[in-house]
Amino acid sequence: MSRLAFIREQAKKKPVQANVIVGRNFKHGSNVTIGGDGFGYEKNEQGEYEFMQHFGDVYIGDDVKIGSNTCIDRGAVEHTQIGNGTKIDNLVHIAHGVKIGDNCLIVAGTVICGSTEIGGGTYIGANVTIREHLKIGNNSYIGMGSVVTKNVGDNEMWYGNPAKFIKTI
Repeated sequence: MSRLAFIREQAKKKPVQANVIVGRNFKHGSNVTIGGDGFGYEKNEQGEYEFMQHFGDVYIGDDVKIGSNTCIDRGAVEHTQIGNGTKIDNLVHIAHGVKIGDNCLIVAGTVICGSTEIGGGTYIGANVTIREHLKIGNNSYIGMGSVVTKNVGDNEMWYGNPAKFIKTI
């Protein structure tokens, strides 16, 4: 079964509206959007792009702070998750199905593409872009303006465009 056929089948069974589950001491700035559909399209039989309905929810842990004008999409199939104690600056985009661990810092202008997993204690500098389906290890450091196109291990520092391993921290 194709991805598009699977989504069409699921659309007959599941609700269209996302559930957003928020933990204790949640704080957010102005114009934060949580639980909207991600940017998910597949070509149909006519070669035209067809929107793929999203079915996941958004789970936000305890003591999370999300800055103004940040957007967190619901998962396409999997849920989007923000771990306990994570702090997200203004103007950050977190795409569908992203999983962010506990106690991360994500600075302004960052874009985290769909289905990426970020380990706990990770720092992501301003204006970082992280490609879809990557794994960023625990306690890692991604420098300002980096474009991450490869998996990052635990306790690693990466910088640049494209981002390159700098050292173990």
